[in-house]
Amino acid sequence: MIVYREQRKRVPAAEVLRRIGDARGFDRDMEFGEFHAGVADAFTPDCDREFRNAAIPNEIEISVPEGFAYYALDPELFRRAAHRFVADARPERVAVIGIRSIGTTLGAIVAAEIDHSRLWTVRPRGHPFDRQVRVDYDLARAWSTWGGHFAIVDEGPGMSGSSFAAVAECLASLGVPDDRIVFLPAWAPDGSSFVNENARRRWERHRKYWTPFEDLHLFDDAIDLSAGKWRELRRVRPPVQPQHERRKYLRDGRLYKFAGYGRYGREKLARAERLAGWIPPVLGLENGFLVSRWSEGQSVRPNRAFVEHAAHYLTVVAREFATNEAADVEALARMIEHNTARPWADPLPEARAVALDGRMQRHEWLETPDGYSKTDALDHHDDHFYPGPQDIAWDVAACGVEFDCEERLADCYRRASGDQEIGARLPFYRAAYLACRLGYCDMAAQALGDSPDGVRFRQARDRYQSRIRSEGWKTRTSRSFV
Repeated sequence: MIVYREQRKRVPAAEVLRRIGDARGFDRDMEFGEFHAGVADAFTPDCDREFRNAAIPNEIEISVPEGFAYYALDPELFRRAAHRFVADARPERVAVIGIRSIGTTLGAIVAAEIDHSRLWTVRPRGHPFDRQVRVDYDLARAWSTWGGHFAIVDEGPGMSGSSFAAVAECLASLGVPDDRIVFLPAWAPDGSSFVNENARRRWERHRKYWTPFEDLHLFDDAIDLSAGKWRELRRVRPPVQPQHERRKYLRDGRLYKFAGYGRYGREKLARAERLAGWIPPVLGLENGFLVSRWSEGQSVRPNRAFVEHAAHYLTVVAREFATNEAADVEALARMIEHNTARPWADPLPEARAVALDGRMQRHEWLETPDGYSKTDALDHHDDHFYPGPQDIAWDVAACGVEFDCEERLADCYRRASGDQEIGARLPFYRAAYLACRLGYCDMAAQALGDSPDGVRFRQARDRYQSRIRSEGWKTRTSRSFV
């Protein structure tokens, strides 16, 4: 199933250098980490090696550091993990290996806390579930003769654990014993659920040092609403994949939701200010957390008043957050065919991309004493899942599917926005939305197993399956998930 999208983009190196010059503190560290990773990738496209005094390319490819943008990966967590490692192992010297991209910044943070350390970075390559590390002769020789500990640093592990395992396997092939290889991850699962068999073995063989977010004591006096706990206060039970949820806390009538460090958080705050009146009142940004007033409300009913409100809201989104780029419909067409085994045979629609809302499920809307309010409206156009920036038709189609009001919503949106072509584009985006939700629910159901949320995701997957069967686009292969 395809649910993750590519977030790498090419930017002028001068633009990144300008951001580094303007930044201070951890903002500067984060910007420099992105720059270093981009330059390293440019000079080591196929095989990692050491490079010095190389000319900076005009353009570099950078990617979003997910931990800093989405998951509250505070740098202090890795500083503390480094201290625990030093206190426990008492290493004479340490080779810190950061896994690019975010491991470039995290590795530098760890190396700064350890005496007699040196920092390298690598880019594991290959299938996401079976990464491999390739190094040239000089780098292999430097590692094989190091004689000290190796600390592998990254924000993972993910579903496979293969990036950590790939670096450890490379070191082991150079004769480095397991007891001199340690992991500094963002969290430490038991590893038994990794889809990569080698990662499961490697995870058991190496010491791990990490610090949970709660050890920072930033929200000791708050109610933790992360990982789906918000559902108790909202009195709704939509399925939730806990690992994909932003951290959020409730304190004194204020909701603190992680929005991102540095420019990532500032961009969410700016978007929130432009959506004033449509979303719960926003009060500011603190330590990467967007602060807003907690809104009491109930689930909305898809009556005429709500459909009119949703149409006007999406009109505002389309107007305020339009980009100058064309919507990447080819990527969506590939996703449709991959997730459903049914290709889109008609011509692909053309439109400019919008920084969408990206979340149209029923539980994302509230009916409050002051009217309707859209929650979770700030960052899903730019997270690591589909759709990314796309035609506003994605949100119109999604809202129509989720509230079973497709014709009414399309008509209201057409009148509110003046977009007379929306109807012609909706069939494609409805297919794309259904294929995306099918893929996400199937992936989450497999990850969560027989847990209550796993069961709910299977039920949701079956609903999207049923809806896809009723759609009319042609099938050219007998292989079909649905």
